Amino acid sequence: MKSETRFLLILLGLVLILGAGLAALNYYTRPPQLPEAKPTEIKLSDLVIPGRPEKGNPNAKVVVVEFSDMQCPSCRRGNETVEQLLLRYEGKIRLIFRHYPLDIHPKAMLFARAAEAAYRQGKFWEMQDLIFNEQDASDKRLEEFARSLGLNMEQFHKDMKSREVQEAILNDIATARRYGVNSTPTYFLFVGEKGQMIQGHLSLAAEIEKVMQGN
Repeated sequence: MKSETRFLLILLGLVLILGAGLAALNYYTRPPQLPEAKPTEIKLSDLVIPGRPEKGNPNAKVVVVEFSDMQCPSCRRGNETVEQLLLRYEGKIRLIFRHYPLDIHPKAMLFARAAEAAYRQGKFWEMQDLIFNEQDASDKRLEEFARSLGLNMEQFHKDMKSREVQEAILNDIATARRYGVNSTPTYFLFVGEKGQMIQGHLSLAAEIEKVMQGN
């Protein structure tokens, strides 16, 4: 009887030791728990920089900074919504465009370079519209777009491949990631210095309606 009791106590001890060992192994091998991310304060001056395409009233109190991918179908629909808002609230909105070509869209970076090259000849918005209307455009088709806009083709080709154009796009991407952009279209809506991130064009339209009703 005593031997059975001793055996059970030894077995129980082994189970407890094994359990403690597994718990320790789990603790020391699990991924580190990162501190909860704190929302980054959004400042108008951080997103509005010189040299980015813009339209609307440069002195408007309401500013929309758009991060967009030109091969993104949602961005195409978002562009239509933004154009309607600019027309409806003419003179009350300033729109600033910034690139965020997604890796899932194989032509997004090409389109960004084409639009940025056109921007250097004053035709960014026109090139953007042509691309949005034909989101599977080939290299040859982009050249046809450039010619139809009356661009200097030698300069267009040079700018498409230039370091300056590439850096402008990469700077936009870095800024987008810094402020938590992970999908397109994403907008930052500012009323004065107060800003908020908005994902999706329908949400943007709803928020702008609220802003305009309150002014």
